[in-house]
Amino acid sequence: MTARRGRCAVLLALLAAGTAVQAQERSRQGGQPGPDEADRGAIQRGTIAAEFSAHLQDVKQRLKLQTAQQAAWDTFARRVQALMEDQMRGVARPDDREDAVRQINRRVDVVRNRLAAMEDIADAARQLYSALSADQRKLADDLLPTTVPALYSGLADFAHGPPDEKMIRKKGP
Repeated sequence: MTARRGRCAVLLALLAAGTAVQAQERSRQGGQPGPDEADRGAIQRGTIAAEFSAHLQDVKQRLKLQTAQQAAWDTFARRVQALMEDQMRGVARPDDREDAVRQINRRVDVVRNRLAAMEDIADAARQLYSALSADQRKLADDLLPTTVPALYSGLADFAHGPPDEKMIRKKGP
């Protein structure tokens, strides 16, 4: 069962990354997603979100939380879901007037915000873990890490090689 949950976590992270890569690739090619692509992306994001929520619910049930532990779990789950939702939103396309330094700073801000979210998750995990019994902690050692999305920066712009001509802003004479 532990291997299945690990695969589930990896699958969710890969699907989230893949969705963002596809959106960025379309953006780089200068096109808006067609209705079919937009629908497919929304369905895929909905599927990922549903699978992720189901996985969180499964972990919660397997931990057999007591009433006194529920608030710590809720805080933890809310923070993990917020990070997953943020990563699934991707990164906004830069404004054509935005210079290189601003584009880089915007990306740094995304990573900084996501790192802060990961730190919040770690704090919530510590609080939850300290509220668990010894038996629950043994389960949590295997299960809790599978609920935390891999930190994805959304920087897939260069995953497929150097930028094409459409990505390079042409300067006037």
